[in-house]
Amino acid sequence: MSQAKSTTKITAADRGRRLARGPVTIGALTERVAKPALGKRGFAGGEILKRWPEIVGSDLATFAVPLEVKFPRGKNAGATLLLRIASGAAAAMLQLKTPLILERVNGFFGYAAIDKVQAAQGPLPRAKKPPKPLKTAPPSPSTVAEALERLGEAVQQRAASGVNVTYRFR
Repeated sequence: MSQAKSTTKITAADRGRRLARGPVTIGALTERVAKPALGKRGFAGGEILKRWPEIVGSDLATFAVPLEVKFPRGKNAGATLLLRIASGAAAAMLQLKTPLILERVNGFFGYAAIDKVQAAQGPLPRAKKPPKPLKTAPPSPSTVAEALERLGEAVQQRAASGVNVTYRFR
C-alpha cells in the first residue's frame, strides 16, 4: 500500500516567510476573502461600502446605502448604482439629491463610472453606536499640598471599596 503524496509541499522557507511577516490583521484577511464576492456585485474592493458616509455625506448615508453597481457588459463606464432606501419619503429626497450623489460617487471613482441611480425600498442595516467618550482626567494640581490631598482621597476611596491598599516603597 502506497500513500499518495500531496502535490503542494510547504517548505521551511515558506514557513519562515509567513512567520517573518508577523500577525495578520482581521481587516487584511476579510478584504482578501470579500474582494471576489464584492467584485461580482460591482464594488471595487468594497471601498465604496466602507466609505459610503464619507462619499455622499452623513445626511444622505442615513437613509440610503449601496446595494450593487451594475456595469454594462465589457464596459467600465455607464454603470447603474442600486441603492436601498428607508422609506417613500427617502425616495423623494433621493430623487432631489441624485445629481449630487452622481457627482460624489464619480469623484470617488475618479471618472464617470456611474450614469444612473436606482432605488429599492427596504430595511437599512442598523447604525453603529458611537464609542463611549473617554473620561477626562481632572486638572493637574498646582501645588504639592493639592497633590497630596488628592492622593489621600484616592487611598481612602480604595480602602472604602475593599481594594488592597498596601504599598511597598523601595
